[in-house]
Amino acid sequence: MGRLYCAITRWSVTLVGFLLFVCSVGWVFFDGDDPLVDFIEVIAPAIVGVGLVIGGGWLARTHREPRIGRVTLWTLSGAVTGVAVNIWYSFIISLEHTPAGEPIALSLNAAGIFMAAGALLGYYATGLKTRERELEQSESRFRALTESSSFAVVTIDETSTIRYTNDAVEELFGYTRSEVVGEPLTMLMPEQFQDSHLNGVAQYLSEGTRTIDWDGIELRGRRAEGEEFPIEISFGEYAVDDDHLFTGVIHDISDRKRAEQQLRTHTSKVTQLHELATEINAADSSAAIHQRAADGAVELFDADLARVSAVEGEQLVPVAQSGPDEVDDCDPVPTSFGYAGESYESGTVLRVDDLADTRSASTSAVRDGGTQPESRAATEPRALLSIPLGEYGVLQVFASEPREFADRDAEVAEMLATHVVTALDRLSAEATIRRERDRLEEFASILSHDLRNPLNVAQGRLELIEMTGELEHVEAIERALDRMERLIEDMLTLAREGAAVGETQPVALRKVANRAWNNVATEAASLEIESSIQIDADDSRLIQLFENLYRNAIEHGGDAVTIHVGALDGGFYIEDTGPGIPESERDDVFESGYTTNQDGTGFGLAIVKRIVEAHGWDITVTTGCDGGARFEISGL
Repeated sequence: MGRLYCAITRWSVTLVGFLLFVCSVGWVFFDGDDPLVDFIEVIAPAIVGVGLVIGGGWLARTHREPRIGRVTLWTLSGAVTGVAVNIWYSFIISLEHTPAGEPIALSLNAAGIFMAAGALLGYYATGLKTRERELEQSESRFRALTESSSFAVVTIDETSTIRYTNDAVEELFGYTRSEVVGEPLTMLMPEQFQDSHLNGVAQYLSEGTRTIDWDGIELRGRRAEGEEFPIEISFGEYAVDDDHLFTGVIHDISDRKRAEQQLRTHTSKVTQLHELATEINAADSSAAIHQRAADGAVELFDADLARVSAVEGEQLVPVAQSGPDEVDDCDPVPTSFGYAGESYESGTVLRVDDLADTRSASTSAVRDGGTQPESRAATEPRALLSIPLGEYGVLQVFASEPREFADRDAEVAEMLATHVVTALDRLSAEATIRRERDRLEEFASILSHDLRNPLNVAQGRLELIEMTGELEHVEAIERALDRMERLIEDMLTLAREGAAVGETQPVALRKVANRAWNNVATEAASLEIESSIQIDADDSRLIQLFENLYRNAIEHGGDAVTIHVGALDGGFYIEDTGPGIPESERDDVFESGYTTNQDGTGFGLAIVKRIVEAHGWDITVTTGCDGGARFEISGL
């Protein structure tokens, strides 16, 4: 039923036109007068009927049923009006003066004329109504879209007067809607852009040419309080009645501009870092590397102060600082202390945006790298980058303003640390190579000199045996061969083990000292142990240390020498009752090949020193209680 109603409504104008045409043609056939005369009397409504049939077909294909139904009502109203007018006219002039049958023809003509007028008026009237409704719907949709938009939307007319804004304009510019509607758009612009905007609009309206692209223009806006900020605008134009309007969609691009600037700054820093890395890697000493790293960090991060602290034992000792101040004025701190210790132990870059948030009334944040020099004490730093340098220490960069370092500065800091560590590793490797080269030269010297002497002795004694047949030379040959064997053993010890130690563990000093004593031909010598402490060491290398010191004491102090082993604060000592070591010779006794005993190899104390250094300890020579040699090992 509904579909039938829709179909009738869609074709209602056609049906009305067809009905009018049928009535007109029917009058020609059913009236008794001359058909030509009758046709002439109703030609007007016939033409209107044909027009309504054609027009109704066009309406059925191009318009919706509601509007067609309203046009049909207008058309029928015209028909009723025409008939009514004809009846009124007929009564006015009286039916007596009207020829027979003419009222019908007159009614058809009046109905046709008024139906045509009704159809036309109805079509335009319903068209205006539809247009108004569409405009209302369009405006409603526009407002619904713009009011819910997070972007500011501003509509202006040809005079650049603001006609509409959404709520986002207040959030972006700080003006309420009532404050900007009716005002010129230039109130939202910095002064330097106002004239160019007005001239651009005028040129477009007069010539139709655009001075700028309307899609994604980057300009600057001005807030109510006068602050300028970057914005991006996309324009569109449209006409409403006689109004030529322009609508702009505006959004704040401050974050994007800030990110772009940070990216440019980061790229610039990476480029600058490449140049700095070249200089750091060209440095020929650790002091030069430290100083260039400190100076370069200040330039790289636009900071106020940078300081390098190197690891020495359990402390971070300041070794280099940017600027004219002396680093010697700074005190060392423990490796677990403050921000420096935290970044060193964690191995990660530590960024502190505002040191005032963590600084107590009596504590300075600069304490991480040591006491602040007096020349800088007046200005406390506010921002910090603490950069670990692997096992070597920490580079700290200070700025006087809070939040001075960007998020991506940590990445640059890590790259800087990599270059510094690589340069220090290179120096360490070069030092190792030099030591190995010196050791090879040392071995070559031994082979060419120390081994040749006993070899010459043995060869000479063999020649004497061949010449004289006397066997008393055999003992000298045995001594020479024995010395050669000991030289070879000590050389192999240095060559194979060098300055390396294995896994360390707590060992009892008394137990190690006794085991080493049992490994040495002690003859009539005696050992007194006055300590039961435990130390963390490589057990086998420590035994080797004691063995060499025992042999040294017996070789120089004789068979009746007494050796004492005892504890020190942070170490232990080994002393004997022998003749001691003159002060002038104490710097030389640890050199390879140095000996005052013609039967000694000169390598025993060199091996002792390398074992001590491999553990990270220190060894010194002094005079014992009985005037003998006293070796003190410290730094445990």
